[in-house]
Amino acid sequence: MKKFITAVSLTLAATGFAGLANAETWSPTGPVALASVEPLALFKGIPLDCDLMGAVTLNGSDASVGALQLSGGLFDLCNTITFTDLPYNLEGNADGTATMEGVVVQAVTGNCAGDLTGTFDQATGVLTFDAAVLPATDSGGDCTISGNVMTNPQASYTNP
Repeated sequence: MKKFITAVSLTLAATGFAGLANAETWSPTGPVALASVEPLALFKGIPLDCDLMGAVTLNGSDASVGALQLSGGLFDLCNTITFTDLPYNLEGNADGTATMEGVVVQAVTGNCAGDLTGTFDQATGVLTFDAAVLPATDSGGDCTISGNVMTNPQASYTNP
């Protein structure tokens, strides 16, 4: 789940407009791995604790999440949750949050899509989701995500 949230936060940067509008600068330049610090708490009809793995590419004002995958959970149900329409742009916001834009999730219990925002700790490179909501795209309830996703190497951004 944590990986999922991280992927969502990176979505805005891929559009190209987010970087120009906010003029944030990401570092270091190049590939950055995403991984949940502990299993993420996910909910879409049923509660799951999932490990997240992913990859982000940082290039100055652009941050793009190119891969996200969940694993673990009850009966390994986390493997049945998929992220589609990658890459997602990641925007570093002036208020200390980061937003993955255009995240699309498909799960056995239904689908969700939208922007996912969490608190970004510049000192540690950790993105924290606290019951972050990704709206449902079907008759089921929204997807919620809680937990911490770390960057490796440690990422940071400046936003004037």
